[in-house]
Amino acid sequence: MSEKERVMKKKPKREAVAPRTEKMATDQDWSSVYPTAAPFKPSAVPLPIRMGYPKKKGVPLAKEGNLELLKVPNFLHLTPVAIKKHCEVLKDFCTEWPAALDTDEKCEEHFPVEIETADYVSAGPSLRNPKARVVTLKVKLSKLHLDDHAKKKLIKLVGERYCKNTDTLTITTDRCPLRRQNYDYAVYLLTVLYHESWKTEAWEKEKTEADREEYIWENSRSEKNILDTLLQIRASEERAGVTREELLASEEVGGYGRAVAALKNEGESDHNLLLTPSEKLLCEESSRWDTNE
Repeated sequence: MSEKERVMKKKPKREAVAPRTEKMATDQDWSSVYPTAAPFKPSAVPLPIRMGYPKKKGVPLAKEGNLELLKVPNFLHLTPVAIKKHCEVLKDFCTEWPAALDTDEKCEEHFPVEIETADYVSAGPSLRNPKARVVTLKVKLSKLHLDDHAKKKLIKLVGERYCKNTDTLTITTDRCPLRRQNYDYAVYLLTVLYHESWKTEAWEKEKTEADREEYIWENSRSEKNILDTLLQIRASEERAGVTREELLASEEVGGYGRAVAALKNEGESDHNLLLTPSEKLLCEESSRWDTNE
């Protein structure tokens, strides 16, 4: 074969096609370019993106053939326009928010139990995250309609899971591998705690004043002592006829009882140590009687 025939048989070189980014319109539908999650494609992203760290402190590499851009996840499919389209489609499967629940207070009143979960977005061989199984249940004890005994017993059972400032009980479950299992377990724990708190064991009836979780003024030794002292004062002043019930109903004794309970339960403070004029008069009468004795 001659040299001329060899040249004739040589295939012509194909010219490089212009990248797709040069043909894109500025007002194109971007959700059609990236409809779903996909790796970075330099021919489909009309942005001068650079990434990388050259050893000689040069300009970072361009997007063409840049493997660094393939390593990191991108959210090019989750643009505001794409999210709006998804929401419009999902509206057909959703119901309207109840008009009666227009405030947070009403939502809390009708739905006192609050469930908190978390979903994680990560790049890896699996979309599942072990921390997504954690379930947190919150409820205020005032919504459980407990009596004094049941409330105190439940607080003892839950320990640090109860916040006194917000009156909120928090139960966090992560023992089970699935979120649904942890949710069922959290509801089960709340149910057991509720029913257990209403039970009264035989040994609970033997509780003395020193065993109480907090100081209670009613039927205490302090109440008995102040009533006995006031009755003796009234008897010495020849003002008989005043009963214990009348003394308990008086404003002075009631304020004194509240002050003593606050001092025992909350400790000494400027607010607790500040007595009203009637309470000061009651203390002066008691001290005067003690001096005469």
